[in-house]
Amino acid sequence: MTVDLRLLADQITPLLDTLGTWAVPLVAAPPETVDDRVGGLAGPDRALLLHGLTEKVVKYHSTNPDPTGGTPTVDDFAEVELEIFGPDGEPLGRTAGAGRMLYQRESDGHFIAYFGERIELLDGNVIRAGGLVDDARLTEGEPAGFPAVVVDGPLRGAIGYRTFRPVKDAHTTYESSIVLYRA
Repeated sequence: MTVDLRLLADQITPLLDTLGTWAVPLVAAPPETVDDRVGGLAGPDRALLLHGLTEKVVKYHSTNPDPTGGTPTVDDFAEVELEIFGPDGEPLGRTAGAGRMLYQRESDGHFIAYFGERIELLDGNVIRAGGLVDDARLTEGEPAGFPAVVVDGPLRGAIGYRTFRPVKDAHTTYESSIVLYRA
């Protein structure tokens, strides 16, 4: 018996969407401050608080020839790899991801993109992060941020966020933070 994987995926996708809509708030919503789980955050083994990071581009490929971000189009797609350094300049890991322009907002003309990445830290934690970014604000130097989840490593299951903003022309260096916890 041959199984048509596309047909199976088409049949399962609505079920997974419904399950995700129901389950995500239960597992991803932060606990209320009075929740007993919050007391468990008192140990440093339950959280990762990385601020004052520097990220430097080591690989970049884009369908748009302008590396400054000044001339976006809806068809833009870029892949990037960056080295991550702590405030003391010590290497902490690497991130690899891709960004895709989704649309141009009518109200202000800004391009909205989705960026997703895999962050591999030297401490063994592997993080998936991604979300929507207002490309014009990012290009102007404003921070962007989106959800992050540890998918492997000592803090597997930790949730939080990551932020970043360009600090040099042509998007070659970024300032960033990664904050994750497992309550």
